[in-house]
Amino acid sequence: MQALAHRFGEEAATELLSFSRKHVYALKRVVEEEGLDCEFELRRSYDVHCNDREAEAARQYVRASQKAGRQWADDVDFIDGKFAEQVRTL
Repeated sequence: MQALAHRFGEEAATELLSFSRKHVYALKRVVEEEGLDCEFELRRSYDVHCNDREAEAARQYVRASQKAGRQWADDVDFIDGKFAEQVRTL
């Protein structure tokens, strides 16, 4: 998100991420309401920060975005330290 905001501005980046987020949930709703037999799964993704400075900058940016009411930030959270080691993909 920070890269988008830096390149296109905060407003455009927020608009793009909100657009994407709304469409993912709209697709989920259609699949459920229509009972579509498909392989749709709503999944989480993870960004990994390999140094503390980048991780803290990302955390501050997301927290500021949440306080500002940017909807894209509603689905974002952080996992630190020993808990991050427990996150894995199947």
